[in-house]
Amino acid sequence: MDKTASVKREDGFAVIRIPMSEVHGLRVALAECPCRATKSTETANIRRRFDKALARLETR
Repeated sequence: MDKTASVKREDGFAVIRIPMSEVHGLRVALAECPCRATKSTETANIRRRFDKALARLETR
């Protein structure tokens, strides 16, 4: 059986579950956009923190 991603609300948190086989792809998708368009600093910080957390999972 293939594992699928899921998102749910749990005790005031959004819980995102994805198969480990898809973690690298998500990190690639979260990479900073190379275009010169104006970007939100807060959005960039969220991406960076999420990517860092995913990277820690990959090394375990």
